[in-house]
Amino acid sequence: MSTLETAAPRIAADSDTLLEIRDLTKHYPVRKKLFGRRPAGAVRAVDGISLSIKRGETIGIVGESGCGKSTTGRAVLRLVEPTAGEILFEGTDVRALNPEQLRKFRTNMQMVFQDPYASLDPRWTVRQILEEPLRTHEPSSQREREERIDALMETVGLSPYHAGRFPHEFSGGQRQRIGIARALALNPRFIVCDEPVSALDVSIQSQVLNLMQDLQERLGLTYMFISHDLSVVRFISDRVGVMYLGKLVELAPTRELFDLPLHPYTQALMSAVPQPDPDAPRDRIVLKGDVPSPANPPSGCAFHTRCPAAMDRCRSEMPELREQSGRQVACHLYG
Repeated sequence: MSTLETAAPRIAADSDTLLEIRDLTKHYPVRKKLFGRRPAGAVRAVDGISLSIKRGETIGIVGESGCGKSTTGRAVLRLVEPTAGEILFEGTDVRALNPEQLRKFRTNMQMVFQDPYASLDPRWTVRQILEEPLRTHEPSSQREREERIDALMETVGLSPYHAGRFPHEFSGGQRQRIGIARALALNPRFIVCDEPVSALDVSIQSQVLNLMQDLQERLGLTYMFISHDLSVVRFISDRVGVMYLGKLVELAPTRELFDLPLHPYTQALMSAVPQPDPDAPRDRIVLKGDVPSPANPPSGCAFHTRCPAAMDRCRSEMPELREQSGRQVACHLYG
């Protein structure tokens, strides 16, 4: 038995489940004084999220800016340290890994970042960028690394001949392909995609999305796809989770969520999706008020201050995520 298996607790997991998240929480302390030691409160960026992700599926995470989507993805990979909760990857408790174990374990989980302009070191050539994870994690010869880099470039649709160029010599879409190649360098099984096409032109977005789907089929990848673009999420996701103020309010298969959203917040989101026919009848739901502060969230249901269907119960009692017609929804209308 390896050191990793010995030190990291393993919990029995469903063979179809790759990743299970239980009550994941990330709070950032708030201090009144610049150099004060005692926190005066906390920003609840992620406030108790639970979900499971099956092998080979793409789960989309959507919601307004500031709802905690990106923090969720980073906390799952421990790029930011969770405040509480469990992250189980094939039964291994990721939060129980020490720094050295986590470094070895990261080969299983990688990330594609939002901004291809900022996520690539401008001082390094593409070859150096792709070689770095291979040097760090895999003992191999220079020739083996070069062959791997050439294969990665071809896999994402770029010429190995251009690996000697710097990032600024590529277009935005090409840079994001390089970011995808870097994520694939260590043969991961799970990739967090944090708005990977939001910084690209619409004409390039479809090319990158098609590439990601093709790679998923060829390599057996599992994605967590974070985005605020509902049309992109609808195209690529098998299931979609809707977040509001750090909480998961609805989780359902993609077609069911878009055809019949249950949660009032999800209904408002779906009503804002542009339609090909501008003259087609539609019920646009316009929410009143602003999103509450995650540092001082409302009591009860966090959405009750803007919800057109709010009841007295919503103001005092927080709804749990419950099964409802083959999906999960956190709303007292269905409890």
